[in-house]
Amino acid sequence: MAYQLQLLRNLIERHPERAGNLELHVAALEQSIEQLPLTCLSNVRAMFEAMQHSVHGVLRITYGDDDDFPKRTSLVIKALDLSLGNHPQKDKIEHHLKKLLGSINGAASSLAALSNIPNLRHGGALDWPTLERQHAYMLGGLCDALVSFLLDVAWSRPAEEVEEPSGPSYEMEGEFNDSIDSEYELVEIAGSSFEASRILFTLDRTQYEAALVEWRLTNPADAEEEAAA
Repeated sequence: MAYQLQLLRNLIERHPERAGNLELHVAALEQSIEQLPLTCLSNVRAMFEAMQHSVHGVLRITYGDDDDFPKRTSLVIKALDLSLGNHPQKDKIEHHLKKLLGSINGAASSLAALSNIPNLRHGGALDWPTLERQHAYMLGGLCDALVSFLLDVAWSRPAEEVEEPSGPSYEMEGEFNDSIDSEYELVEIAGSSFEASRILFTLDRTQYEAALVEWRLTNPADAEEEAAA
């Protein structure tokens, strides 16, 4: 039986209007756990980063330019409303729940540290050992539990509280997306095909925006035409 991120898949079913490209992240991580454990850490980190960028508008968080991966996770946790409605000790409950969630900060810090060790996410020699299947199962379970919880709490807020995320819109950057897709082939995951531009936009928004800025500088005419359209 193929490995499944059950909590995240249940979350997609319960919040289809907010899930966006979460299915793409889930499919990529599931495939890496089953077939390419050495890529699992990269996919887990990408899932956490996608969560951070997906909830900042809902939770009214402003990330600083120098905020690293663990810091952004910490800001998400601090912004969550974990109180239990009209419970007479709701503030105390929220306080202790957030202390309990402090372990997520530790997990984020460890993920960041592991990501920078050669051969666990990138770099390293070909004969160095890397992550194996049991590590992938552990990282996948961790991601499934923590990311689904953080997204679920944020998405459970009333729809009118949602703010539009900042940054470029994928649909509005057609010329740029075409330029990326003409350079890279389609990526096939579990029988589905995805454009390189959409994968970059979904999994690494920062790099997408950086590449977009560079493309606009080298293709001013195309950028102006697209903006006018």
